[in-house]
Amino acid sequence: MSPSEPAGDRARDMLLRPAFVDLPRGPHSLPKDLVARAQRQRLLQAVAAAACRRGYQAMTIGDITATAGVSRKTFYENFADKEACFLAAAETGRDLVKARIEAEVAAVSGHSEPLGFLRLAVRAYLAVLRDEPTFAQAFYLETQHAGPAAQQAFEDCQQWFATLSAGWRALAFPDLAPVPEQAFLAAIVATNDMVRRYLRLGRFADLPDLEDLLIYFHRTLLAIPDASL
Repeated sequence: MSPSEPAGDRARDMLLRPAFVDLPRGPHSLPKDLVARAQRQRLLQAVAAAACRRGYQAMTIGDITATAGVSRKTFYENFADKEACFLAAAETGRDLVKARIEAEVAAVSGHSEPLGFLRLAVRAYLAVLRDEPTFAQAFYLETQHAGPAAQQAFEDCQQWFATLSAGWRALAFPDLAPVPEQAFLAAIVATNDMVRRYLRLGRFADLPDLEDLLIYFHRTLLAIPDASL
């Protein structure tokens, strides 16, 4: 099945978008380090877009450089191959997703009940993926085709979320009986599987509709008492 073009408002698909998009053509006085950073950012955005459009395996370096509007020489000054470029984009995107979720929940820290806090975190996660369709499709669907290193990076990301979830449960519900350690990872894997299903169906705008289901996954697998959310 050929990858579909992600839906959504392109103006909002900004996760990997360079802040300095349009480099001037011809001679200019911009600092070399600024130009180099902008070109690298353009390559990170371009590899996500190309993987989303063509699929990781079919994507070529020519696809990436054409999308980025840079030369092959510039590409090889930054990355050894398309795998290295994809991995860098994945790492950058996931760090930004984590930072955005952390910022969302930090803003209400201490002002929300434990289950309400979980709901806010899940809502922020789904909103990021809805607003970043290129990132979501490229890295939730194409990582599995990008080789062992990319797959391990995705597993590490899932483990990060599982560890975060374990820390939250311990603080929010210190009197609850412990659950198996793998329950936290199971909740994250179930979450990502449902997200992937929506992405495969092109239901980017509908991702926030998963909120109640994802809350159910976490509450059930982590043995959290039913309560008003």
